[in-house]
Amino acid sequence: MRTNPNLMVAALTAALSVAASAQQPATVPTTSLPVREVTVFKDGHAFVLREAPLPADAGGEVVLDELPAPVLGTFWPYASDGARLVSATAGRVDVTERVEPADLRQLAGANLGRAAVLQLDTGERLACTLRDLLGDNDDLLLVETAAGKRALSIGRVRELELQGDVATEIERKVARDRLSLRIAGGGPAAKVGVVYVQRGLRWIPSYRIELAGDGSGKAAVALQATLVNDLIDLVDADVHLVIGVPRFVFENMVDPISLQQQAAQVAAQTQYSQFGNMLSNGLMTQLERRSGGFRDVAQDAPEPEVDGGTSNEDLFVFTVEHVTLKKGERMVLPVRKSELRYRDVYRLDVPLAPPQEYQRNLQDQRVFELARMMAAPKARHVLRLENGSDTPLTTAPALVFEQGRLLAQSQVFYTSRGGTSDLEINTAIDIKVSTDEREAGRTGPVLLNGDNYQRIDLLGTITLKNLKQAPVTIEVQRNVLGLIDAADHDGVFHQVDLARVWDDGVRPMWWGWWSWPWWWFRWNGFGKVDWHLDLQPGQDTSLTAEWHYFWR
Repeated sequence: MRTNPNLMVAALTAALSVAASAQQPATVPTTSLPVREVTVFKDGHAFVLREAPLPADAGGEVVLDELPAPVLGTFWPYASDGARLVSATAGRVDVTERVEPADLRQLAGANLGRAAVLQLDTGERLACTLRDLLGDNDDLLLVETAAGKRALSIGRVRELELQGDVATEIERKVARDRLSLRIAGGGPAAKVGVVYVQRGLRWIPSYRIELAGDGSGKAAVALQATLVNDLIDLVDADVHLVIGVPRFVFENMVDPISLQQQAAQVAAQTQYSQFGNMLSNGLMTQLERRSGGFRDVAQDAPEPEVDGGTSNEDLFVFTVEHVTLKKGERMVLPVRKSELRYRDVYRLDVPLAPPQEYQRNLQDQRVFELARMMAAPKARHVLRLENGSDTPLTTAPALVFEQGRLLAQSQVFYTSRGGTSDLEINTAIDIKVSTDEREAGRTGPVLLNGDNYQRIDLLGTITLKNLKQAPVTIEVQRNVLGLIDAADHDGVFHQVDLARVWDDGVRPMWWGWWSWPWWWFRWNGFGKVDWHLDLQPGQDTSLTAEWHYFWR
């Protein structure tokens, strides 16, 4: 047989795979623990339950040839149904395994004593018997020819022809992490398992919302889940998809059982009862355990099947049964369909404008930027979904259709049962908007705590016109710097503190252009005015608000 060193491993792949499966010794008996159930959170944490029948020949010890990397304090081994866990020990052991030769050096070492023909870098063909590998790195090949023994640099060998039976494996020692469970007692129904929380498996929700478009105000809402598995193989497992925000105090710390080098100091109390009230009363108490224990792995892989959902005050869980998904794979699962009611609403937000005195000190470029930011705002068309279902809506992207036609991609935000969620669809170009803000008067000096200030009164007007062929409901909000005095058209106004001025946490760009003096926050405030009105086709209206602030 003539072997090219660049093609050697590829040429022997099939033979090596068969030989490895037939010859690999079981130096330490091990047990596989398949995943029976996994609770998956959107943030990438997963609560894994792995369980198997206790081997009849365990002899008081079950060895697992792998270690998880759980969140600190979440690893719990157990035995059940007549068996009792004595201890769980993690450690490293040296294991001898048989593998394919990776290069000519290893192939020659596996076939010492066999007849061979070497093709050298000079073109010489050398008939010989392979005798030994020499040197610190086994870089010398000792062969025996008709003329005697000869040592060759292994790097000079370009091809190797082996005669007779070829050894296709070599032995090597490797360090393996192993978990040993000491078990006392047990019977025919005894089981052994582990549960833990680990990152690497997440689910990503998404919605498809189909509007009836017939004036009925009905929407068909479908939820699907994308499972992203970078953690562990799932075979016919029950997958629990959680809506809600879990809290893992030590999520950035790995439990020492994983043998990873991580320093941790913990002072915590942990409760454990098998399969219920695990880690917190917001996690597993929602999951119903079927009578008779957990199912054995089916021979065939059934189709995933959603089995309703359960809830408590914090989290909601959808259960999908019969999920088979290997590590590294992704899967899309339909989870739930429901019919919700909705209303078309048009919303207009008029942003904060800086004080006139502040604007006078701006440079030209910033004047242009401010003018662009304060240009007439646009009304937005939103769908107000009423969650009349028995499950909450989770934060997720949503595709919105009307009679099969795509309208927009929007976002659903978490909405409890009985609540409403606004989905922004697009800019309402048929709602004409113009705004105006001007100084209405100035008085002073006003003495405040021994200092003189001027009082600046302002008047702001928002003009709306409905150019659509149907009546619309418009919700308008105006934000102002100062103290609100009045609002027409039954406008509701109130003052808010600085922390609540921007609900989305994003301040306007101009806010950082100026160092705000202390007295501004002492005597002035932030106000909001809300109007709710209906406009008939072609109708227009003006909304007016009055406010003031103090300046020195």
